[in-house]
Formats: sequence, structure tokens, C-alpha cells
Amino acid sequence: MSKSYIKCLDCGTVNLNNEYCSNCGAILDVVLKRRLESEKKMLQKIEEQEKTNKKPNKIEAFLKNGAEHPNILMRILFQVVYSIWIFFALIVGGLIALFTAAVAG
Repeated sequence: MSKSYIKCLDCGTVNLNNEYCSNCGAILDVVLKRRLESEKKMLQKIEEQEKTNKKPNKIEAFLKNGAEHPNILMRILFQVVYSIWIFFALIVGGLIALFTAAVAG
């Protein structure tokens, strides 16, 4: 077995046949470091996808289902109510953002 001396980039300690620094615990193996970073990025992507794939709330689901009603008058009514619902949701969200920005300075 060959001996490999690796100098830690963080603390400067020379280590013998280690993947982690014996002094500070930093990762010395570049391949291992890259693999851990790529796995971390993949987990973050999966978490972001799960956040974007969340189900709509009950009111929004009710209005969307009503917009697919077989009766044309009911469908138009639900589409109008859904548009009004989205409009007021945007207004409330904008007001919250405005107050937050005003408080933050």
C-alpha cells in the first residue's frame, strides 16, 4: 500500500492516507467532496420540485372544478368568481409585501 500525503487546504496540516483532515475535519479527497456537493444539489432540486408541486387549497380546487362544469352558465360564473378570487389574492399579497418593505425600511 502506497503512502499518500495530502495537505489540508483549510488548516495546512499534512495528513497520511486520510479522506478527512485529522486536525480540522475538512474533506481532503476532491472526488468525495464533489460527490457530496452534487448529492446536496440534487436534494435541493428535489425539495424545490416538491414545493412547487403542492396541491391547491380547497377554495381554489372548488372554483377550478366548477370552471369545468357541463353547463355553460355555471362554467362562466365559476370562471368569473375564480378571476375575482385571484385578483383579490394578488391585492392582499401586494399589501403584505408593501407593509413588509415599509417595516424593513
